[in-house]
Amino acid sequence: MSAITQSLQLMLIGLPIMFGVILLFMGLTVLITKVFPYKPEEEEEDAEG
Repeated sequence: MSAITQSLQLMLIGLPIMFGVILLFMGLTVLITKVFPYKPEEEEEDAEG
């Protein structure tokens, strides 16, 4: 097996897996932010003075 064949095989296997992992983490991020929504803590201060 030549180096070009090995590199193409690695690309055809690795590239879809890489994008799959990226999409998995994007989906997990969306899911986690829906489960634990961000609520900023508001400090209570008088606006009058």
